Amino acid sequence: MRRFLCLLILPFAFLSTLSSQEKKQPDPKGAPKVLYAVPLVAKSGEKQKLALRGKNLASVKEVKVTGIDGVKLKVLGAKAVAVPNNYPGDRVGDSEVEVELEMPKGAKPGEVKLTAANAAGDSNAYTLLVRDELPAVAEKEDNGGFDTAQAVSLPCAVEGLSKSEKDVDVFKFEGKKGAKIRIEVQAARFGSPVDGFLTVFDADRKVLDSADDVNGSADPVLTAVLPRDGTYFISLIDAHDLGGANFGYRLVVKTE
Repeated sequence: MRRFLCLLILPFAFLSTLSSQEKKQPDPKGAPKVLYAVPLVAKSGEKQKLALRGKNLASVKEVKVTGIDGVKLKVLGAKAVAVPNNYPGDRVGDSEVEVELEMPKGAKPGEVKLTAANAAGDSNAYTLLVRDELPAVAEKEDNGGFDTAQAVSLPCAVEGLSKSEKDVDVFKFEGKKGAKIRIEVQAARFGSPVDGFLTVFDADRKVLDSADDVNGSADPVLTAVLPRDGTYFISLIDAHDLGGANFGYRLVVKTE
């Protein structure tokens, strides 16, 4: 009788195990991960194309928008992308999904989030870097030295690119004695592979101040009081001399 009960129980145990296997969640290693957008800065009120770069994105069929109503988004395609030799794959990504995005006017920085989905699950909710009220300035090459520095007026937000290895981007502005300026790089906190290093020079091309990582972030922030009237230079490089078409940054320069 005891043996009969054991034989009767075994099929139910098997069915219970099978049921639990069927409910098992997909392997999280296959789920997508969004690192950053190319271009890094998104604009509200107009249609634009963005490539979301990251891991396991080649199989993405859907991208969801949260945080704001009225956004129009269309997935245009997804693919694997090459990782340059000696570049960290976790930093630059090995795949991307291209989308067409149109945000309503007035979209605010920090409120628009994109989530990519494939058969394995959803990605992290990636926060877009959206333009704010500061005047936007496009970086222009060649601005690799003091003599070819790009002139900017304060306040401004330069939307730039560390386009190649050992790229140096130099900007110049006119300042007044006693003015306190604040310079901030927005890149790494939005997933960009740029690890910025800032240096400010006076008109004699002497170093006034410099900044690297700040409070655990790879985005440098620098404040300085200008010692005299005149021209000042800002130099921005990647701390590891890396660069490429996806190394975007936003450089905010303003007085306090």
